[in-house]
Amino acid sequence: MSQAFTDPDAVARYADGPRRMVPGYDSLLLMTDVLLAEHLPTNGHILILGAGGGLEMTRFANTHPAWRFTGVDPSAEMLALAARTMGPHAHRADLICGYIHDAPPGPFDAAVCLL
Repeated sequence: MSQAFTDPDAVARYADGPRRMVPGYDSLLLMTDVLLAEHLPTNGHILILGAGGGLEMTRFANTHPAWRFTGVDPSAEMLALAARTMGPHAHRADLICGYIHDAPPGPFDAAVCLL
């Protein structure tokens, strides 16, 4: 795992990174949101792989008030950031420190692994 995801200063600056380093990041989130919304039930449950930071979960939680999330990430520090980033939506996410093989078996309505 990259030291950047365990260094407290790097974790604190994470939210700026994807938008700076990935052209069209916000468009990617929008397109993913629209695609999921077309296929998921109103109360959908999504597995988010690489959930640290919480940017995807926050976007989806803001636009879909009944969706639930299971987020998996190998960095406890990044998962703590995800919980903070989600703010009032954090209770809708089960956050698991680990890798894909540590994810619960589901069922899930969708799985996302964006960055």
